[in-house]
Amino acid sequence: MTIPMPKKEYISIQMTPEHRNRYNILTGALLERQQSDRSYLAACYLLSADEDIFDISKPYVSFDGIDFAAIRMRVKKRFGTYNEYTAIEVGYSLFTWCNCKVNPHEMAQSGPFWLPLICNALLIQGNAANVGE
Repeated sequence: MTIPMPKKEYISIQMTPEHRNRYNILTGALLERQQSDRSYLAACYLLSADEDIFDISKPYVSFDGIDFAAIRMRVKKRFGTYNEYTAIEVGYSLFTWCNCKVNPHEMAQSGPFWLPLICNALLIQGNAANVGE
């Protein structure tokens, strides 16, 4: 008797045109191998979500990788609210596979803009979602 394998289903995540353009710029700076790495895609998804975060991140995303140390330091200095830093910490954790400095409660408090984006990034990195066209 054979047990059928469950069908792998993906969620397709849609982005606004502005978010899509910023995302394409960041992923375009990566090597082809990096462009298929779910950790890179999840990080780029979060880093491109907000124009101010994107402007900070753009110089630190290249074929060498993503310099999260520089991004985290500049985001922490730039923003008075904790929401942006929470999103960047989640992106860093998804990218490096290290323990996240923010807990689920802090993620839940990240607000109506960042919370869905954080959840989408988790799905992207977990190979449960693809970024739609």
